[in-house]
Amino acid sequence: MEIVNLEILKFAVFMSLNLGKYFRFVFISILLISAAKFSLFAQNQVLIFNEYTASDTVDMGMCVVGDSLETIFNIVNLSGKVLKIGGNDYTFLIGRTTDDPNDLSYFEFYGPRDLPRTIDTNSNYLFKVKYVPFTPSIQFPVGKKVVLLRLGVFDPKKSDPPPSMEALEKKREFILIARKSDKELDVFENVIDFDSVWVEPRDTIRRVLIVQNNTTRDLVVDSIIFLRSLNAEIRLERKQLPVVFDPYRSGDERRQWQITYYPTNLGKDTALLSFVYRSPNNPDSVKSIQTIIRGVGVTQKLKLHKVDNAEIFDDFIDIGSIPLDTSKEVKIFVQNTGNLPFGVFKQEILNYYTETPSSGFRFADSLKSEKPLLPTQIDSFTVVFQPTQRDTFLARITFHSDIVNRKIIGYPESAKKIVFNIRGVGLAPKLAADVDSVDFGNIIINNAEGCPTIRDTTIYIVNNGNYVLRLENARIEPPYPQTPFKILEENIEVPAYSRRSLKVIFDSTAKTTGLYEAFLVLTSSFSRTHDTLRIKLKANGVLPDPINLSFPQDLSFNPGNVLSVPILVEKGKILRVKEYSDTLQYNPLILRYRGYTLQGTASEKIEVADVKENANGLLPIYLKTKWNEFFQPRDTLILLNFDTFVGNDFSSPLEFLSPRFGDGICSRALIPVIKSTNVRIDSLCGLRYKIYDGSKGVFFLDQPMPNPATTSVNINFGVAFDVKTSLVVYDSYGNMVEKLVDDVLEPNIYNYQLDISSLPKGVYFVQFVSGIYRDVKYFVKTY
Repeated sequence: MEIVNLEILKFAVFMSLNLGKYFRFVFISILLISAAKFSLFAQNQVLIFNEYTASDTVDMGMCVVGDSLETIFNIVNLSGKVLKIGGNDYTFLIGRTTDDPNDLSYFEFYGPRDLPRTIDTNSNYLFKVKYVPFTPSIQFPVGKKVVLLRLGVFDPKKSDPPPSMEALEKKREFILIARKSDKELDVFENVIDFDSVWVEPRDTIRRVLIVQNNTTRDLVVDSIIFLRSLNAEIRLERKQLPVVFDPYRSGDERRQWQITYYPTNLGKDTALLSFVYRSPNNPDSVKSIQTIIRGVGVTQKLKLHKVDNAEIFDDFIDIGSIPLDTSKEVKIFVQNTGNLPFGVFKQEILNYYTETPSSGFRFADSLKSEKPLLPTQIDSFTVVFQPTQRDTFLARITFHSDIVNRKIIGYPESAKKIVFNIRGVGLAPKLAADVDSVDFGNIIINNAEGCPTIRDTTIYIVNNGNYVLRLENARIEPPYPQTPFKILEENIEVPAYSRRSLKVIFDSTAKTTGLYEAFLVLTSSFSRTHDTLRIKLKANGVLPDPINLSFPQDLSFNPGNVLSVPILVEKGKILRVKEYSDTLQYNPLILRYRGYTLQGTASEKIEVADVKENANGLLPIYLKTKWNEFFQPRDTLILLNFDTFVGNDFSSPLEFLSPRFGDGICSRALIPVIKSTNVRIDSLCGLRYKIYDGSKGVFFLDQPMPNPATTSVNINFGVAFDVKTSLVVYDSYGNMVEKLVDDVLEPNIYNYQLDISSLPKGVYFVQFVSGIYRDVKYFVKTY
C-alpha cells in the first residue's frame, strides 16, 4: 500500500506542475487535506519541487536591467512531524556552481525573506526565488547567470540549525539559470556546444536556440545568415522571412530555432548563426546578434597493433595448440586509433559464449588503468593460455570503457566495451578402439597334420584426440603363454585423429579344448589423462564335428549308358567348410570318368573344381570356394558322371580313400564318416546292339527340360512296341519321389509334365524302364 500511495503522490505533484496557478493551489490543498484525513500516503515523505519543471535545472529566462525574473518552489511535508527550513547554508543556500571566486552572480538572486520558518505536518511551504539584475559592470556583466540553490528541511527537535548535511530530513539541489541582456534582440545562448558526439550517433542530436525581443516595439528579423565550416554537419531549422517579434513582456516576444547535429566524420564542426534586424528605435541602423555553434565528431577505437608469440586474423588472436598442463604467454599490443582517449575501468577475459570467466586464459598483466590511452598511443598486456582439457578454447578479452562516465553524446551500446577474440587449442590424445572385445570363435583343436591352432585378427587403435597418442607397455593379462593370446608390439604411436592396426594372435601350444579368456590392456603415456582400455579376448577350443559322407547304395546300370553318381553330405555341416579333397577308387574297366555337374549342389558357387581321372581307376577330387565363402547348404556335394562298360566283372566298388574337409585354416575341420557303395551291371542283354524291330519305333528317354528347373519339368520318352514300362523319379538318396508310369504301353512317343514346386532343392533322377531297355536322366531343382 505504501508503494501505491507514493505513486499517487508523485502523480499529484506532476498534475500540479501542469495546471494553472489557481488549479494548482486547489489541487495541492485537496492533496494535503486527503493526506491528513485518510493517511493516503506513505509516512516520512517530503517533496521538494519547482512549480514549473520537474527537472533539477530551472531556466528562469531573460530580462533587461530594471526588470526581474522569478520562479516558485514548493515543499510538501508529509513526514508526520514538524520540519523547519533556513538558519544556515546546509538548509538554504544560493551560491556558486564553480570554484571561481570572481563569480558573483549569486548576489543577483534573492530567496524568501521569511526564513527560517517551520512547515507543519501535512502542509506545504510555497515560496519565490527572484533574479534582479544589477547594472552591468565588471563584477556583474551581462549574459548568462548560473547559480546553485540548495533546499533542505530538518527536524528542529533534534538540532536547530542542522550541524551538517547528514542532519537533514530531505534535501534537493537545483541549478538556476537567468540571463541579463542589454541588447534589443538577444539570444539565450551565445555558444551552443554540442561537445563530443559519437560519429553516426543513435539519433540526431538536437538543441533549441531561443531569441528574445527586449524592446517595447515590434522587431523584425529580415535576414538569417548561417555559415558553416567545411563539411560541417550542423543543420538549422528553416523559417520564412521576415520573422516578426512582439514587444518585450507581451507574451510573444520569443522565437525559437531547432539546431541539429549528426556527425558522420571525425573532427570539429563549427557554424556561425547571425540574425540581422533593423533597430525599432532607429530604423536606419542594421544590427545583428550571433551564436556560435560547435561540435566534435568522435569515436573510440582500439585496434590490435601486433602480437608476440601468436597470429592475428582481423580482431582474432590465434595462440595455436599446446598440450595440456603446459602454458603459453602472448604479449598483445593495442593502439588507440580513435580521437578519444581510451580509459579502462574494468578488464576481463570471458568465455566466448557466456558471461563467465574463461577457464583457459588469464591476464599476466593488463592495460594501465590509472591513465587513459591517448589517440595514436600504443600499450600492451599479456595473456597466459593454460588449457585445462582437450578442447578448443574461445574467449573474449573485454575492456570496459569509461565512456559511460564521460560527456560523450550518442554513443552506441557497443562502445561501452572493446572486445578481442582469442583462440587456443588444448592438446591431448584420446584412446579408443574399434571393438571392446574380440571373439576368435570356435577354434578346432585337431592334433593331425594340417590343422594349426594359430589364429590372428586385427583391431584398430583409434586416437580421437588432437595430439599424438603413445602407448607404452601394451600387454596381455595374463601374459603369454599363460594364456594363448599375444601381440608382437608393445610401444605404439598413433597420430591425432587417426587409427593404427594391431594384430592379436591366438596360439595354443597345449592344443587342448576349452574356453580361453584374457585382456588386452592399452594405456596412454600422456601424463594428464592416462587413458586405459581393457579389451576382452576370447576363444573356444573345440574338437572337429563328424560329417556323413556317402554314395547312393546299390547303384546299377546298363553298359553303354551314362551313370550319374552324387556325393552325399549333411547340408547343416557342409556350410562350415570351404575345401574338400579326396581320391575315389573304382574298376576302370567298368567305369570311366566323364565329367561333373555343379548345378544345384553344395559346390554350385565354388572357385576351384579339379577332378582328373588316373589310368589305374583313381579319381582325385579337389573343390574350393572363394576366400570369403563356404559351401552351399545342400545335401549333394557334387554330381559325378561316368561312362559304363561291360568290363571284366559284374560290379565295381566306388570308394572314398582319404576325404578331408577344410575351413581355410584347418584341413580337417570335419571328420568324415564315410559310406562307400558298389556299382553293378543290370543286364547283359543291353549289350545287344539291336534289341527291337527298328521299323516299329525307338526306345528313348530325353533329358528333362528345363534343367535346372524351379516349378515343373517336361519328360519325353518313346516306346518301340507293346511292353511293360515304368517311369519313376528318385532323389539323390535313392528314395522314390513319384512313380509316373507303371503299365504296358503301346508304341508311341509320350510326354509327362511333372510338378516339382513342392520338392526341396537338389538333384533328382528319372529312371525309364521299358522291357529290357533302361535309361536314367537327372535334373536339378533350384530356388
